[in-house]
Amino acid sequence: MTKFRKICRTLHREFGFLAVGLTLVYAISGIAINHAHHWDANYARTVSESQMAPVGTGPTEEIRDQVLARLDLTEPVKNTWRADTNTLQVFLAGARYDVDLVTGKVVRQGFSKRPLLYDLNFMHLNSGKAPWTGIADVYASLLIVLALTGIFLVRGRKGLAGRGGVMLAVGVLLPVIYAVVVRA
Repeated sequence: MTKFRKICRTLHREFGFLAVGLTLVYAISGIAINHAHHWDANYARTVSESQMAPVGTGPTEEIRDQVLARLDLTEPVKNTWRADTNTLQVFLAGARYDVDLVTGKVVRQGFSKRPLLYDLNFMHLNSGKAPWTGIADVYASLLIVLALTGIFLVRGRKGLAGRGGVMLAVGVLLPVIYAVVVRA
């Protein structure tokens, strides 16, 4: 059993160091993703309002040209869309303008990628596919080895036969109970 524990300790130590960076990626982005209903972890959003002279209604092409001239944008326009008779939307790389043609009210909704969190979420959600899938699979395998070898590292009342065994049971029962309750 001593040789088995030594192998477990070696694997746990070496793979544990290897897994630190990836664990931080998944843990930090996991918290952010879990709270997506509270805030957008990928993009910082801003909303500002301004006023311009009313344009009125008419053919979309004429209205679009007038609105773009009045907005005097420095960034290139990606697209425009007449949302309804009174609203023209102007799309840029990092913003959208909603222009009320009748009142002249302009609402700018801007967004920019959040530094670090955007990239962490990109990896966590496997948006890159092929290359990251292999890395994520290796990481998941490392976590399995870490979980299994960790069980045998501590002996006695703090280990599997004592407090460690209770914690192990709680850790296994939590997802089982949750699955049963959610299915009910």
